[in-house]
This record gives sequence, structure tokens and C-alpha cells, in this order.
Amino acid sequence: MTRTAVFRSTGPSLKHIAAIFLLSLVCAPIVRSQDAVRPSLAGEAAAEARRQDIEHIPYNLLLGPVRFRFSATFGVEYNDNINLSDEGTAVVVTPTGPVLLQSQKEDDVILRPAINLDAIWPITQLNTLRLDLGLSYAIYVDHSNANTNGVLISPGSQLAFDIFVGDFRINIHDRPSLQQDPIAEGALSNVVDYGRFENTAGVSVLWDLNKAVLTLGYDHYNYVSTVSDFDYLNRNAEELSGTLGVNVASTTMVGVESYAVFNYYDENVLNDSTAWAVGGFVETQLTNYLRLRAAAGYQAIDFDNNAAISTQFTDSTKLSDYYANVLVTHRINAVIRQSVSAGHESQLGVNSDYITLNYVRHTVSWNIIRNTLLSTEFFYEDAEDSGGFIDEHFQRYGGALTVGYQLTPHVTLGLRYQYTQKDSDVVLRDYKQNRVSIDGTYSF
Repeated sequence: MTRTAVFRSTGPSLKHIAAIFLLSLVCAPIVRSQDAVRPSLAGEAAAEARRQDIEHIPYNLLLGPVRFRFSATFGVEYNDNINLSDEGTAVVVTPTGPVLLQSQKEDDVILRPAINLDAIWPITQLNTLRLDLGLSYAIYVDHSNANTNGVLISPGSQLAFDIFVGDFRINIHDRPSLQQDPIAEGALSNVVDYGRFENTAGVSVLWDLNKAVLTLGYDHYNYVSTVSDFDYLNRNAEELSGTLGVNVASTTMVGVESYAVFNYYDENVLNDSTAWAVGGFVETQLTNYLRLRAAAGYQAIDFDNNAAISTQFTDSTKLSDYYANVLVTHRINAVIRQSVSAGHESQLGVNSDYITLNYVRHTVSWNIIRNTLLSTEFFYEDAEDSGGFIDEHFQRYGGALTVGYQLTPHVTLGLRYQYTQKDSDVVLRDYKQNRVSIDGTYSF
């Protein structure tokens, strides 16, 4: 199950959800007694293995037991459509009469300074504190009003504390992100600044029973818009998750997974909601070079229907659907690796209560030239709103080509081209975007 897609959406009563959640874990496949004992994912042996891995992580500053790694990046990007707009005019009929709409794309050069900090502190042999932080800024040469509202925080940033106790591994974490680029949200068009701060804080517990692994998690999620136009998206959510996997063979695990999410908006524009899902998964190492993970199940979202989007516009009151996803990673040879993912899922909407998404993504890394890493990306999305104030069905597709070159032990150069195209059934919401960027990174 893809948590990033469904956890922001949010079915039935709490007792109903809890019953399904527990039932999915109890009804896991029976463990086969003839399976061989494997090394535990928790406990002292795993903690010692992690400690040895930490000792091999490169660093450029050592303060007592704490290892730091600093790097600084400066990039320049040309974007031929910063506002994700089409070129044209159209007449739209409204209750008050016809309205003439105009759309025109804008281009700009963007300067992107950034710093990255990674720190690891093995507090004890069994407990490790980790900090990953990426900070950046965007300066638009011709459109200063689009400059970053504060400092951006990369999505991979986190403060995490791992605790090993017997057969348990406990992870306490806080994961902040502050982003502004609207290209990540397919439902958006004609937008330059989609500033939003997101934070996920919680705890997960892994219990390793050797032939079975149980994982339970709780997270509190906050979304705060930094742009007044999107204040109606401000919300918080309580997220519960659980998986139970059983090793049916030395290279194969099967199991069940489930989640429940309670979502609450600050404003009464979109509907509060409750979501739950339950399904099964399989993870298997098909060959030494080919790995597969597949999951599928049932998900439901129930909306309170008290918000403006329900009283003023046509929107769905409930979702009852399946989810499915598959991920294949393949090491073709010593220098070429690829991954393919595809799925069907629902996620919280921007212009409606929810949006249903079908997607395919493909990436390849080509390490065929000394000191040079080449990667290619492709994606396709087909999505449809549940209704709302912009009831849209669209397709997006595109790709990227990235080249990284290790100039010196401390300096890495990068070049990237990215293309994105959106085809919508709503007037003046199509767009094409080309982005070319070059950057240099210095690792201290």
C-alpha cells in the first residue's frame, strides 16, 4: 500500500475501523514450521550491524561520537512555464453570464542555493539518533514575487531516534517539509506558488518474531499553507498503520497491511473525512538481480459533507474502491539498474474531496562512464476528481534525464532536463513545461 497516496485522504466508525485493523493482523497466514531461522531485524545483533554500518558512513566532521557530513549546492535553472499555464483564451458560461478567460505562460531563470547536513549519533550501542536536513532557497530573476517564502526544507529531512530492545525496534521520528513548486501536484494548473509546510511526527514499533514481523505505527500529520489562496487546505490528521509479514520461504514474505486515518480541516471548505483500508502484500527476491513487491486491497473514505464543497458543488460523499501497486527493481548488469512501479489509488484532493489516480513510473541508472552517473525517468498519470469546484479528468506524462559527474573528491557537477505535459478536459488547464538546470555541489 502506498501510504503517501492514501494517508492524506481520510470511512466508518472508530470501532469498525479498529476491528478491521486488528482482524487483518490476526488473520495472517500460518507460519510454516520448517522455515530456517534467520537473523533478527531487531535486537542486539541488528543493532551491532547498524553500528558497523555507521562507522563506514563517510563524514567530514567528527565531534566526539557524532559524525557530521556537510555539503553546499548552487544551481541555476531555466523554466519555460513557471505558472503551469496554457496559451490561449476561452469564453466560459457562468450563472452571471459569459466570462472571457485568458491564459499565458511565463518563463524565468531561477537561482537555487542549498545546504545539506547529515548527522548520526550512536548514543549507545543499541540507540541511534539521526538528523538529515536539507535547506534551500529559490530566487526568480524576473518574477521576484515568486521567490521562496522563507527557507525550503527538503522532503527527505528528518530527526529520528532508533531504539533496540530485545526483539523490538522502536523508531521515534519527526519529518518536516517546506516546498513551493506546484509541479508535484497534478491537479494544479495556472499556479506559480504552491507553498506548504508538512510535518509528520510519530512512532513505529517493529516486533521481529523471526518467522513473522509485526509493525505498528502512529503519526500525527500537519499541513499548513504558506499561500493565502490555499489556506482552505490547512488540516491535521491522526494516522494508524500496521503490517504483519510471514516468511514463507527464505526469499519470500507474504502478509496483510492496514491503515486508518482521521482527517480534520481548519476551514469549512473541504470535508473532514475518515479512511480505512485493508489488504495483502507479497515481497520476493525472484533472482539475485530481480526483486518484486506487490500489494492490493480495499479502501474506503467517508466524508462528513458539511463543507462548502458539498453544499455548493457536486462531490462524492463516499469512496469505496480498491487499491493496488507493484514495484519491480532489476539489476540488469553491473552498471545498469532499473525500477518500475505502477498502481491505482486515491488521495486527498485540492479542488475536490478526493482524486483517483492510476500511474506508471520507470527509472534507470546508467553507471557506464567512469565518475559519471546517468539516470533516466519516465512517468504517466491518469487522474479524476470526485467532483468539487474544478471537476477535472486529466493525464500527465513526462520524463527527465540527469547526468552527475564527480569532478574531484569534493566537487560534483550535475545537469538535468525535465519535461512535463498535462492534458485536461477543463478549458485552459493544459500545459507543457521544460526545465533545464545545472548545479555544483561541494562536500566539505
